[in-house]
Amino acid sequence: MATSLPLDTRQARIARRLLETVGPASVDDLATELKLTDRMVRYNLASIEGVLEGHGLRLARRRGVGIWIEGTPKARSELLADLAGAPGPSVLDPTDRRSRILLGLLIASPEPVRSEAFEEVLEVSRPTIRRDMREVEGWLEGHRLHLRRIPGRGIAVAGGEVELRGGLLALVLEVATPTALGPQTARPASQRPVASRAPSSDVETDLDAYLGRLDLSTFRSILAQELRDLDEGDPTVTAAALYLAVVADRIRDGRVARLGGGRLRSLLDHPASASAARIASAVELAIGVTLGRMDVAAITESLLGLTQLVTVDAQPEAIDVRYIDRIIAAAGARIHPSLAADEQLRTSLSEHVRRLHVRLRFGLPISNPLQQEVRRRYPDVYRAAAEILAEVGPLIGAETPVEEIGLLTMYFAGSLERHRLRPKVRVTVVCPAGMATAWILVSRLVAEFPEIEVIRVVSKASFETEPGEEPDLVVSTIPLEEPSDATVSIVVSPLLREADVRRLGRILASLAPASNGSA
Repeated sequence: MATSLPLDTRQARIARRLLETVGPASVDDLATELKLTDRMVRYNLASIEGVLEGHGLRLARRRGVGIWIEGTPKARSELLADLAGAPGPSVLDPTDRRSRILLGLLIASPEPVRSEAFEEVLEVSRPTIRRDMREVEGWLEGHRLHLRRIPGRGIAVAGGEVELRGGLLALVLEVATPTALGPQTARPASQRPVASRAPSSDVETDLDAYLGRLDLSTFRSILAQELRDLDEGDPTVTAAALYLAVVADRIRDGRVARLGGGRLRSLLDHPASASAARIASAVELAIGVTLGRMDVAAITESLLGLTQLVTVDAQPEAIDVRYIDRIIAAAGARIHPSLAADEQLRTSLSEHVRRLHVRLRFGLPISNPLQQEVRRRYPDVYRAAAEILAEVGPLIGAETPVEEIGLLTMYFAGSLERHRLRPKVRVTVVCPAGMATAWILVSRLVAEFPEIEVIRVVSKASFETEPGEEPDLVVSTIPLEEPSDATVSIVVSPLLREADVRRLGRILASLAPASNGSA
């Protein structure tokens, strides 16, 4: 049995996808899921086939059907284990390269990075880096940052320190896995990682190494000590802790925030600045560096913008009460009548609108790191929230930021989920004769998509011969010979890979208006 594999990381990804798949897969499906071209997949099949033969497996092909691996389950498992334990030369895909380039540029900013450093660490050519830079530039523009080319020195990200920190936060939230960002036990100070930087001639592009240096658990603990009754599973808590960790790392590297005089005074005068000051003191102890007034103000802004966790004792103003009444009445009419009588929704919105009123009055920015995720997960509620905000008009005459649509969607969707008012997408799960893979898939489906209800789990033979309750969607681990024209179907891996999640998300979004007619 071979112990080292002559496969690069791209070839290994294709091989793993085939080994994990029950039944044939088309080259086009492989390319789509792995974000490759059909030509890339076909070009690498010869190398994969040689490794398969060395493990007693065979790559089968059939025109019009696809490609698949034939061999014993034991041989498949052994090869999967070898692939995991013996990574070959690194070959990165465009999305991964873009993320690594962004990370390297943002960490180094405002200092420039030579393109040769990216060529070396990513093992790609200069034309490839130049093509990637076009996508990088578009991403930066969308986050109020810019790419600056400095002759003789390299490429740098131009923007204010507050915006740079926000860019790092957005990038990590976009590309890191939930496991990497999830709650972990905080380590004693003596065991925390020491801040380290790549040599000046290199560039830091490894997300795992960056997260390890940030020591996110320490900043979760700091938040928990200052802000009571935190829900560790709340994504906004993760965002707030991650922002603190990014701030600490930047300050430790000599990067100080700069805020205009009016904005600085508004933030330091806000009641939430007392909590921010105490958090700043705890951060100082954690990193051994003093934070100035600018950074206390920046932390205040993050608490107001990223979370709804800071308690500020004040009664809602009369204008806020009328605004909330109109929003809730519109939600009851457009989404579900029960929302109009939901007292918890009214209380939560009162707290939210009071803070929104303060932010608009002081001209403070509003951010929502979950904006795109909420829009994808609840497209019908998001549309209703946008229509409601347009209908009720702006608060205190100030323009309503687009982030407010996502925040309002989160409150409405939470009410629907809490009262089990949101209709589910009814799903039938189909698998080969063995049912073990189906139940693995069911558990992953329910965890990833709370909006679905699995109404039936059947074998392929039973599905094609025994009638059952008509679903909205059929999710199968094997191609179906005669899927119903009236039923939407999709073939996925039993392990529900990331590409499957994205494809399912798009399908569920398209089904939402039909299955959630109340919106």
